[in-house]
Amino acid sequence: MSNLFIQARRMLLLGAMLVQSLSVLAAAPAKIEQYDITAEKITEQVYVLSVAWSKTSFINSAIIVGDKGVLLITAQMSPVAPSLETKIKELTGKSVTHVFNMASDTFHFHANQYFKERGAELIAHKALKYTQAPTEILFDDNFSMSFGGEVLTARHTLAHNNAQTIVYLENSNVMLLGDAFRTNKLVYTGYHGVQGHLDGFDQAYDMANDKTLIVSGHKDLRLFSQREELKQAGETLSNFARLVGKKHKEGMSIADMTADQELLNALAIYPIYREKPELIKYNIIQLVELEFRPTYEIDSDDLQAYEGQYQASDGNLLEVGVKKGLLFVMQEGKFKFALNPLSPEKFELKGRTDSSHMLFHFSTDGKIIGISPKMPKDSYYEQRIQAEMHQKIK
Repeated sequence: MSNLFIQARRMLLLGAMLVQSLSVLAAAPAKIEQYDITAEKITEQVYVLSVAWSKTSFINSAIIVGDKGVLLITAQMSPVAPSLETKIKELTGKSVTHVFNMASDTFHFHANQYFKERGAELIAHKALKYTQAPTEILFDDNFSMSFGGEVLTARHTLAHNNAQTIVYLENSNVMLLGDAFRTNKLVYTGYHGVQGHLDGFDQAYDMANDKTLIVSGHKDLRLFSQREELKQAGETLSNFARLVGKKHKEGMSIADMTADQELLNALAIYPIYREKPELIKYNIIQLVELEFRPTYEIDSDDLQAYEGQYQASDGNLLEVGVKKGLLFVMQEGKFKFALNPLSPEKFELKGRTDSSHMLFHFSTDGKIIGISPKMPKDSYYEQRIQAEMHQKIK
């Protein structure tokens, strides 16, 4: 038997063994990570679920139990979906038939596809179509539906992020605010700044009553809060922002403000800043970026000239529009960014600390004819926003 034949036979045997090994691996079930989930029963129809992501991090969802299925508020991240689904079936004996996304934070929608593949219908504010979340039923500023003897009312708010909604379960008197409210610290106010966030607190306060159980996106100091805590949180944010603005105007650096005792005292209701005072730096930076950055004044009527659709040579489409006095650039399924004008041509991405900006192009007679995204090299947004000039087509 020749050496060539022996080598060929060995190769065939090795190939067969490899195919068999791959078949075994393919047949083996994928390992599913298990998450601890606690359930607080409010009524026969409503539960609040807290998922333990770590020893100190708990993310909240809620469910409404109907006759034929369950409505899940906040889908959470995909890795937790099997555990969440199992817990819901243990509690109710039913499957998730509806998912309500109350914000564009990833943990609210990441598991949408998991539940959609199992037959669930997806409901969210229309701003969610500018994220990577799968969407189906989209609503504008207000939404209401009956499910399992419960009435869910949702109102869009300018607090925190583009798709943020206040969710109120009328019969159970439970309100969910997502990351627009936390019990242990200030949260990111969002593109519409401090006033937009305070307006969101006012909306929630007006919808609630003295017996409403208010649930934040995270179980921090406690699972439930009361209506008056919204007022306290709003007053704290307002005072802290005023002090940051005053010290920034006086020329105080971020480093000096981080160690400033007056600013720390302004957040006395939050123990975390006494334990880790360095965390105040994050809040100061975001306020400076969102509230006190230099801006070029453009009349709201003049902003409308920037609105329209802009297309690159390969068909890639960007949409530019005005909402509540802010100019936004967006692309369905990808992103939506507020823009801060630095000149008629140059708009930075609002809230960003790098050089990310959009450059508008004008014709000789002053009409807007195009837009060019300018993102820092190798940055996260360089991969998401095509840098080529987009011609205005509509």
